[in-house]
Amino acid sequence: MKVIIVEDDFLIADHLSMMLEEQGVKVLDVVNSVDLALKLLPNDPDLLFVDIRLKGEKTGIDLGEILSEKKIPFIYVSANNEMTTLKKATKTNPLSYITKPYKKSDVIAQLELFKMNYIRTYEVKTTFGKKQIKISDIIYFESDKSYVKIVTNKAIYSERNSMADLEKRLKGDFIRIHRSFLVNINHVGEYTSTHLYMKEKTIPISRKYKEQLKELMRGG
Repeated sequence: MKVIIVEDDFLIADHLSMMLEEQGVKVLDVVNSVDLALKLLPNDPDLLFVDIRLKGEKTGIDLGEILSEKKIPFIYVSANNEMTTLKKATKTNPLSYITKPYKKSDVIAQLELFKMNYIRTYEVKTTFGKKQIKISDIIYFESDKSYVKIVTNKAIYSERNSMADLEKRLKGDFIRIHRSFLVNINHVGEYTSTHLYMKEKTIPISRKYKEQLKELMRGG
């Protein structure tokens, strides 16, 4: 599990970092501004801990709005309990709001809830044994006769499976756009009426599935 801490108080950030690492969490970095946090998003964090008052003009709530749009989970950690601030923060859809000063048990509880509700995995068999892949890391599935290719950012796996079974199992996270392709909704980027572009690959969109893709991209 990878996290980023966005906090302008070094002592608090260091303390939180130690708490997380004790729980086996990898802290990718600790930054004190929105702009620095945004530069780290390509590192694919699973979760961000965000203070509301940060260095610079932009606040943690500004960052929260961006993270919400990108569907990246985050938790506010702040000493600010003003009702107007809380209302603004709530509108950005954080996973939770931890009030400073917080206890170690508060952080552990939030981590466990996050793992239980947000980190879903898919098991594949490799030459080294079974491996758990985060569903969020899978870009698409591609059928290859009686086998299915599982394409992620870092590797490609293969297993004997059917697209129909995968479509039922992963409904809500993936969408069928062709008889040979099942794609991760959160990785859908540029597309035309006939093709979708994912991980330097051009994927065809069949007539049968075109309308449901259009509906999804319209937010329906």
